[in-house]
Amino acid sequence: MKIKLTLTALTASLIYSATVQSLESIKPPNPISSFTIATRVLGKLFTNSHYKIIGSCTWAVGSFPPKLVPIIAVEQYLPDLIVTVSNAPETNAWIEANAIFENQASRTIYQKTYQLATGFNLGFGDGSGQVDSMHMDEERTRVVDVIGSPAGFYHFPWLSHKAETQFGTPYYLSEADAVADRTEIAEITYMATHPLLLVNHDIGNTHIWGHEIPRLMRVTQPSRFRASVVAALHAADIVTNKNSLHVTHSTTNSCGKNCVVANVIYDPKHDKVIWQEVYPNNRNINPGDAADLGVDDDKAGNGNYVFVLWRKYRGCIPHKGKLISALSFPHVGQPQKR
Repeated sequence: MKIKLTLTALTASLIYSATVQSLESIKPPNPISSFTIATRVLGKLFTNSHYKIIGSCTWAVGSFPPKLVPIIAVEQYLPDLIVTVSNAPETNAWIEANAIFENQASRTIYQKTYQLATGFNLGFGDGSGQVDSMHMDEERTRVVDVIGSPAGFYHFPWLSHKAETQFGTPYYLSEADAVADRTEIAEITYMATHPLLLVNHDIGNTHIWGHEIPRLMRVTQPSRFRASVVAALHAADIVTNKNSLHVTHSTTNSCGKNCVVANVIYDPKHDKVIWQEVYPNNRNINPGDAADLGVDDDKAGNGNYVFVLWRKYRGCIPHKGKLISALSFPHVGQPQKR
């Protein structure tokens, strides 16, 4: 009887351990390729582009006398940034990004850089080893990459803007920025020059997902999905706004003469940015939405995500020659980076 009970207890223990391991799996079950990302982006073209003609621009081409060429001015959203969020290095759900930016050689460089600067190892993951369901609150350190998006595959000259970012170009890698991110030195500097952003800049209303500032990859949030979206927003904010001391490749937020591209901030009305989740599910999301717990997304991707940011482009479509005038819409001015 004692042996039988022991075996029963052992069996129950093994089942429980397997269940915990399943719950705590951090790898994406079915990683996504660049081709699938492009396909899912193209599928949202008519939903997310919001294309409209807002006026015209006149260009002077040649000389003695120059030829005047009218070209339409356009407002549209283009998917020009891909943001990946994962639990740990080498668990990036985007296959090509995982191979290029999170390989062993790169990780070795990131680790040595961080160790030399701080004297500590560069760690990742959640704040404790317990099963997520046992926590009411959790500090989660996400691995976040911001890469140029393939918006150019449906660029039509004289009819639409061309994406300012280059596909495959890294604009932010949180491992490369680990010293500035973990020590918070970059954000302390940013907050000192932008103190008003510390007040009334929550992500969400009735249910706060997180805060816009400081822009860290470490987020305290019981939901892994919501923490990942907040970290993604922080990284895209760094790329498209002022970012002294961060290791990043900034966007220009410009699409040519008299043409601007929106910066990324918390934008519940979608005046600047539309968020598309392409992994594990294919859907538009609303950061700060009290009803979106992301439970199915978390289970489907084991907490790993890939988002595409559609940013608003507004103004003259670039053309050769000299811009003479822009009619029928307000002058868009210079790109505004907060």
